[in-house]
Parts: sequence; C-alpha cells; structure tokens
Amino acid sequence: MNHIQRKFLVSADIQRWLKEQLPKTEKTEQFYTVSNDQEQCYYRKEYPDIYTKVSVDKDGNETLFSVSAEEYASQRKEHLGRIIVKNTYRVTMDESTLVVERYLKKLDGIYIVTASFQDEKVLRNSETTQELQPFVLKEIDQDEKYSDHSLALYEKPMEYDLQKLFEKIDAFESPNLFFWQVPQRLYVRDGVSLVLYRNIRLINYYKMNFQKKHFSATLHRLRVLLRRTATLLEIFPDLFSPNVQHFSMELFQRYYEETTLLRYLYFLNELSATRENVKLTLYSELKTLITQEEEAVTQMLVSKPFRQMLTILTREIGIQENQKYISLQQEVKHVLKERLERFEMLLEQTKEGYDDDVLEALYIFMDALQTLIEDFFHIIGEKESRRLVEELNILFKPLREYRNCKERASILNTIKEKSETKTLDIDPLLCEHEKVLKDKIEHALKLLRSSKFYV
Repeated sequence: MNHIQRKFLVSADIQRWLKEQLPKTEKTEQFYTVSNDQEQCYYRKEYPDIYTKVSVDKDGNETLFSVSAEEYASQRKEHLGRIIVKNTYRVTMDESTLVVERYLKKLDGIYIVTASFQDEKVLRNSETTQELQPFVLKEIDQDEKYSDHSLALYEKPMEYDLQKLFEKIDAFESPNLFFWQVPQRLYVRDGVSLVLYRNIRLINYYKMNFQKKHFSATLHRLRVLLRRTATLLEIFPDLFSPNVQHFSMELFQRYYEETTLLRYLYFLNELSATRENVKLTLYSELKTLITQEEEAVTQMLVSKPFRQMLTILTREIGIQENQKYISLQQEVKHVLKERLERFEMLLEQTKEGYDDDVLEALYIFMDALQTLIEDFFHIIGEKESRRLVEELNILFKPLREYRNCKERASILNTIKEKSETKTLDIDPLLCEHEKVLKDKIEHALKLLRSSKFYV
C-alpha cells in the first residue's frame, strides 16, 4: 500500500519519457453535478463502457457507485462547468507508482504526475523523482487550482507570482499609483485584492497629507478613494469573508459621509471668493466651521477604528483560501453586463414618474458603475469603456450637479438655522439653475430609456 503522495505539474516532454516505460493506459471522462455543503458529486466514464458515480464527503473520502449508461447520459446533460477528458498512464517503478494524467480538449497542454511512495525512506531514496526533475514545472501538492474539481468548474490554470505583484505596488511612489493598472491575466480574487491594496496605500498617503496640510484637493481624493473602495467591496460580494466585507463597507461609507460637510464647506468657501455679493458674516461663518470640521476629520483619520479598518482589510486581501479560480476578465465583464441590465430596468421604471429618492438611487447605481469601469477599463476595453462612460455621463453629470445643488441648499439652511446671525444671507451661494438641471435630467432619461448598453 502506498501512503505518501507528491503531485507535480510537468511539461509535455514527459511523453518522451513515457514511451520508454510501457505504461498501462486508460482514457476517462468525468463531469461534476450540483453538490451541497456536505459532499461533491461527479460521474466518471472509463472507456469504453464502465460508468461510475462518485460522492466525495467534506473530509475528501470517496464512495463509488456503479451506474448504467442511461443514467450517466442523463446526468451528463446537466453537468456543471466543463467535461474533463484525459488519458491516464500508470507506471510502477521500484517501490513507487507514478500516474501521469494528460488532459485533453479544453484543458489540452496540462500534464500532471502523481507519485506514490510506500514511506518516507522510499521517497528520499527514489531514483524516479530524480528522473522526473527535467520535466517538473512546479510541485502542486497544495495547489487547489489543479484539482479536477477546479479544472472542471473554473478557469484553465494561470501561473503568476501574486506576491511579486503586491511588491510592484509597494515599489510605486504613492501619487503615481493612480496610473497603476491591474494585469489582465489574473483570477478575479487576486485582481480585486490588488486594486484594494492599491486603494489602501493611496488612502494612507492622502490621509497623512491631509493631516499635515488641510487642502480641499487632498480631502477630495481621500473621499473618492473611501467611496470607491466601499463600492468595490459591494460589487464583488463573494470574494471576501462576509464579516470583513460588511465591516469595511460600513466604515468606508460612514467615513465618506462624515467628511461630506467639510467637502462642501471647502467648496462654499472657494465659491464665496467669486461672488461679490457674499456678506462678510457668511464668509466668516464658513471659515469658523471649516476650522471646526478640519479638526473633527483629522481626529477621525487618526482614530483607532479607522486604523483597524485598514489593517483588517489588508490582512483579509492577503488570505487566499478557498478561492474560486475565475478569470478577472471573465468576471468583470459578467458583472458589468449584469449591472447594465439592472440599470436599464431602473431607467425603465422612471417612465412612470420619479422623485428625488428615485434619482438618488439612480445616482448611487451609476456611481458604482463608473467605479467598475474606471478601475477595469483596460480589461473591459478602452474603446468600450469610453463609449459607456460617455453614454452614462448624459445623465450622470446633470444628476450629480442637481444632487450637489440639493445638498448645498440643505447645508446652507442648516448653517443659517444654527447661526447666531439670524439675518445670515445664504442666497448668493444657492444654486440658480435647478430648473435647467431638472430639464436636462428629464431629457437624459428619455434619451437613455431608448438605449441598449453592450460590452
């Protein structure tokens, strides 16, 4: 009985070695069906006519049942993912057994060797493992993406060093990270993790900069990153543990909202400089409020919850357990198509009428769409991304400005209510073109309702 196994990914040159060994050869086909948390189920055909159902429990123990050709054919129609076809070659040498699996069809080019040994001593003294070394590409004992289950359900395995990609991000000067692009040939979990890691580095950079000098541009970039990071976690909900995801999303969103007032105060202060009819009392009030809000935001940025949030998410993106080996490109396009379909449904609903709540829901949805497109434009395709963004902006730009007008009015009215100067004149800083924006939004909704969004 062989007790120790080693598994290797090998090159196609292994075929030259096999010809000299006169192996026992068999051809098999297998496919997976719907499973549950307690077990996986797959069916296997050993050519020409042996059919088996295999149940695998959560501990990896297999139970085999013989099935008829009719049942096999019936289940085959309901298979998940791809059907695995492979040639298997068995070689017995010394006190070891080698199984070479050559995958065919859509997995063509993959060769895996499983070497079984009676004990550690046989493994250490094995000449066979030395003989195989010229063909070995890597040891894959713990590499789940080469399991038959992953090969059937997920992307054909990709090879890259994820740690080196994280190190490349570390090597960038922080401000230049805005120009960094995630590589295309990655699994979705790895790709999204890299974008989140980039965002965390940038958040730390702008957080430190804002603490040193309170600039509106720095605050704006920091807020954009907080919102985009929360949005990214919301777009890909299955990639991270639910507790970490919900905790991080909630805090990123909360901090984004808590910095909203300061963002408007900066804007109103800058706007005051362009309006001759702004009274000194209002200008002075804004200055005082800015000083107070800057202190509150700075305290928030150095607070323990803020630091913990970044630490917890950083730790989470480094965990690679139980990954679904789905291509980043495939998943991004799938998610984008899904969201564009939902966007069309939201647009259709406005045909019956809409209020500010509906417009707010549309804005939030479009904002998330923009984040997805901007983070992965080179994966979606630059031309396609540009076309989508241009179409979305027909509605997004007037909607964003309308939303800003409403929030600005709300903030100014609150300032007036709380001011000791009861005659505080806020009118010069209120929007003067709300009606024009409403007309633009109505026109944009009519225009986009007749559009179809493709990627």
